[in-house]
Amino acid sequence: MLIVKLFRREITMNDCYLLNSNRYETSRMLSSLLLFKCQNIFDPLIESFKNNRHCIIGAELLVDFQHLKSLGVPLEQSNELISSGEAAHSSLDYASTILGKEVVFVNVERCNLCDMKILKRIITLSNQLLLIGIELVIEITERNFCGICVRVVEGLTYLKENKVKLAADDFDYIGYKNDSKEKELVLYYDYIKLEMPVNEFERMVFNDFIDCYSSVKRIIVERVETTRQMKSLPVDKLWGVQGFLFCKGYMVPRISFSI
Repeated sequence: MLIVKLFRREITMNDCYLLNSNRYETSRMLSSLLLFKCQNIFDPLIESFKNNRHCIIGAELLVDFQHLKSLGVPLEQSNELISSGEAAHSSLDYASTILGKEVVFVNVERCNLCDMKILKRIITLSNQLLLIGIELVIEITERNFCGICVRVVEGLTYLKENKVKLAADDFDYIGYKNDSKEKELVLYYDYIKLEMPVNEFERMVFNDFIDCYSSVKRIIVERVETTRQMKSLPVDKLWGVQGFLFCKGYMVPRISFSI
């Protein structure tokens, strides 16, 4: 029985996306090129779209992919920066500079959840920011380089046990029911981020989803770009709204590291 278990584990390790990558050194060198921007998150009961500074309730730290593109970095190498964990490490460095916000969201890939160095850094930063009144939220992206992997669940469990707040990014509210995503949502996430629906069917499912989860999870609607979209939202059931209607994003000053 033990041999079978080890054999199954060995197959899993042999199939591991990260272990099969041969671009770690390239990703490490490219990480010095990373720049970041912030996009503010607003109280959904916001009254003015112009004078809205008092309605800011948080911010999301984002990799500036346009900067990488302008430098001629191929998309494949940009993806390697993300999947290898280099972008996560840089994000955690920059997150400590985002002051004046009650909540700071930092993106981490599902495939980074098996990296104990990243997990330890997240926990340390979360505790440090709490001391100055800032809540760190780790936003688990929808990209899934690894497929189904037990290490992802172990990473989520480890962060949850250490009281780190988690958010599900771009959650698929259309096809989530009766699968592992729904169980993961219920067990681990404190925040859920949803994109604006694009048709009437999606809007119906979107509203049903919000009705179901708004009393137990903090829901943020992203990519709100027009006044019409904003007016269509059930704002009394949302924690936050985010999008170009309120904030197009702003650059975070580059930080220098002394050796």
